[in-house]
Amino acid sequence: MPATRSVRKARTSKLLVVDTSVMRAAGAEGATDPAPANARDALKAILSICHRVCDSTDLREERKRHQSKFAKLWFTQMHARRKVVVCEPHPCNDILADIRSFHSTTQSDIAAVEKDIHLIAAALATDRTVLSGDNRVAVAIRKVCTDTRTVTSKAAADVLWINPITDRDALHAWLSEMGPAQQHWRLGVTTIPPAVAGGSGGRPTQRGKR
Repeated sequence: MPATRSVRKARTSKLLVVDTSVMRAAGAEGATDPAPANARDALKAILSICHRVCDSTDLREERKRHQSKFAKLWFTQMHARRKVVVCEPHPCNDILADIRSFHSTTQSDIAAVEKDIHLIAAALATDRTVLSGDNRVAVAIRKVCTDTRTVTSKAAADVLWINPITDRDALHAWLSEMGPAQQHWRLGVTTIPPAVAGGSGGRPTQRGKR
């Protein structure tokens, strides 16, 4: 698997949570459409720059059902390099309670968080960073974080939620320690650039070679 751009090693190896939306979207080397190409390049950067990924029971079960051929090979290589860390985080029942009771969350918000709360749980147990091509959970969490008195705001406001489909270059720079974390990645920030907010409706379209 060729490295993406520079193979500069990071001084600090980050422990990341990679959503299956990225694993499923990652295309083969010949893929050129943005979703499969950018998801693939994010995985390649994690491997070549020597970061690590969390593997929990929930993530493992989702990965079995939703991963491209490229992602399966990538995870095997990560495992061979001992870059996969088993994590079994505590459930986020208080955050779920916030989402269900907050005045501005919708049924769609609640359903999204109930389905993917394991990503937030894993992030809180690791280096507080999620890579996901699906922004629906981030949208819901940000609504609750507008009230700084909530458990969600206190626990998750500094979690980074990064969409590698829309933030490819900034993500690579940050992984390489050649650029800062973007302010809008933080779940406590409610003002999102239009190009990023535009991808908040769901999972990435999958096109290109798989």
